[in-house]
Amino acid sequence: MTQHVDFSAEADPSSSKPPLYRLSALLEGHTDDVRSLCGTAASELFSTSRDGTARKWVRKGPREGQTGGWKQTELWEGQHQGFVNSCAWFTLEGQQYLATGGQDTIIQIYPLDPSRDSDPSPEPLAESSPAHTLLGHMHNVCCLHTSSDGRRIVSGSWDCTARVWETSTWSSRLVLADHGAAVWDVLAIDSKGYNDTCLTACADGLIRLFEGARCKTLFKGHQGPVRALAKVLPDDPDGNLFASASNDETIRIWNLDGDVLTSLEGHSSFIYALISIPTASGGGLASSGEDGIIKIWNDEDGEEDQEILVPALSVWTLTSLANGDLACGCSDNLVWVFTRDEARAADAVTTADYEARLAKRVKPSTTSSSASLPIADAEVLEAPGAKDGDLKLVAKDGSTHAFQWSTASLSWTDLGEVVDAPSATPAQDQPPPAKTMHEGQAYDLVFSIDVKDDEPPSNCLSTTATVAERFVAQHSLPASYQEQIEEFIRFNSQ
Repeated sequence: MTQHVDFSAEADPSSSKPPLYRLSALLEGHTDDVRSLCGTAASELFSTSRDGTARKWVRKGPREGQTGGWKQTELWEGQHQGFVNSCAWFTLEGQQYLATGGQDTIIQIYPLDPSRDSDPSPEPLAESSPAHTLLGHMHNVCCLHTSSDGRRIVSGSWDCTARVWETSTWSSRLVLADHGAAVWDVLAIDSKGYNDTCLTACADGLIRLFEGARCKTLFKGHQGPVRALAKVLPDDPDGNLFASASNDETIRIWNLDGDVLTSLEGHSSFIYALISIPTASGGGLASSGEDGIIKIWNDEDGEEDQEILVPALSVWTLTSLANGDLACGCSDNLVWVFTRDEARAADAVTTADYEARLAKRVKPSTTSSSASLPIADAEVLEAPGAKDGDLKLVAKDGSTHAFQWSTASLSWTDLGEVVDAPSATPAQDQPPPAKTMHEGQAYDLVFSIDVKDDEPPSNCLSTTATVAERFVAQHSLPASYQEQIEEFIRFNSQ
């Protein structure tokens, strides 16, 4: 972190930090990456996925089992053609709605009936039909956000525009143009004194503040595409701070006048998601990305409070529930739920399964990234780790093993033997594979594709979906190209 900022009006130096997050549940149902999540005032959960579906989850029973009492109560399928990449829950004049946006350029609006959640059937109920279909975007609708009163829906798209929709007429009122690339995230501003205002995050590296259809302020500072936006202290009606996250691996805190206040550093890859945690639940920010890690940031001093490891390569999306729980959607097709409340913590069997998945996910990386760590005696495992995911090398039975600290179980997990620890006889140094330069950056692989004579670059640690998605967005290609490019990369990188 380059500097600190007091996010609150009056930080209390004597205040204690909130409890750490622990695993609560894992929700299975989707058959492809979970790309978007949103929660309700009753701590219910909605998810959308590349499998073409949207699902509703409600916590109904006791916490036993891996679901932690959660049940999938509704399933929407067939209303979109292709991936469903965004969602937003809102209320309007007492009626609840779910909005979903997809690869097919369409936004669907579903009225919700909470009484359906009481159905005792073990299977999710058949989907309700959309009451409204919003047409206007020309490419994938990748983000949605609504005003607090439900009267405005803001959407962002790969067509390089954002749109403001009026729910009184269910029509597009404003087209926010002047973007140099895809619009990755949007944020409706409800703060006092900011009427008809919203923020957009763009793949051109800029953030824009729109007042009506006019771009009033440009926020410059990120060195890569800006992927996510979040309010800071969202419970403050006069608050004028927000946070942004980027492919440059940083989070920046801004005021609405265009001033950057601080930069938060800690991620080692693209940051895909950024959310605010309710003040009543401890406050702060949560971020996640391609490094498979959720980071919790303190809202008093900007320090990183916790690092949560997720057994997935990419953590695409985050949402904070009204009860303070945190949910993430991932490339492993699962929704993971974490909690600060002991009463909602996962049982021993679920925790053990989580740790086994973590060990499988992390173990391959221990053969390289851990080589710089010192080797300790087994006694070091008698003390707790400094943070979730803390890694130590320990001499065991004549070899070196990597152990990782789990906050969920308050124990060390043996990840297995490290084959190139410092004590081992080093193999003859091998030169790294030659890299190819593309647009000023070195890549492991560069493929030629007969589309505008361009090439999608790929690094071995990047996901195929990420590379293809970035290429499609960068060159404003039809969203339907993404799957073909993914298959091309997989075939040529084998």
